[in-house]
Amino acid sequence: MEYNNLSKLVKKVLKTDQSGNTTMPSRREMTSKIFAFIMLIPGITSIVMTVTSEGGESIFFAISASFFLSISILLFGRKSRLEFNGTEKKLNLKTALWGYFQRSKVITSFDTLSIELSSIGAQGPYQIKFVDQLYEFKQYTDAKMFISFLYKKYNIIAAETISDWPNKTPIRFAQSELDISPQIAHDSTKANSNSHLEDVDFNREDLVFIEIWDRKSLIKLSLPFFVFTAIAGLVKYGVL
Repeated sequence: MEYNNLSKLVKKVLKTDQSGNTTMPSRREMTSKIFAFIMLIPGITSIVMTVTSEGGESIFFAISASFFLSISILLFGRKSRLEFNGTEKKLNLKTALWGYFQRSKVITSFDTLSIELSSIGAQGPYQIKFVDQLYEFKQYTDAKMFISFLYKKYNIIAAETISDWPNKTPIRFAQSELDISPQIAHDSTKANSNSHLEDVDFNREDLVFIEIWDRKSLIKLSLPFFVFTAIAGLVKYGVL
């Protein structure tokens, strides 16, 4: 399956760089963007308090605004993307900060990389797991198109746990599936369905999620709120 034949939804996740390698955002990058937006809240609040306050309080809030907004800017510029390097046949993690401090780390080789397709419910959503990443598609056709592209271009094996859960069954692709266009893929999947893998409601809205929440992320997310609340309380009662 060629990149131009992918659906719009899959193209939002999979990108091609100048070298022809396929890249996609990692969970770390999406987490950084979430925290960047969170840091904007106390940053903007501090700016307002700087304007409305006087004396020492105004200076304190000005410093707070600079602190939170600086962190937000840094997080917005943090890039952490997975790269499928076809030349080296390896999956890399490429990081950068506003185009600087670029680094590349090998995660695994294609020979040891495998993709797992699972379903949360009887008719989705469908989750794609590999290494420590998880991508979720609402429609089965998009999930399988995602996998078939990586299979054809990089020969990465895949298995599913939907038809015989919890056992893993290898996913095999017919040549027609690898060359098919997005619209034909949706139509043929519904017309020729012979198992609940293809039993999809095609009128539903297309969605894709990247799982970023785990216990550690939730704890980190709550820290700015409690820290800023504690500082505001100390200022209010004259401790600072």
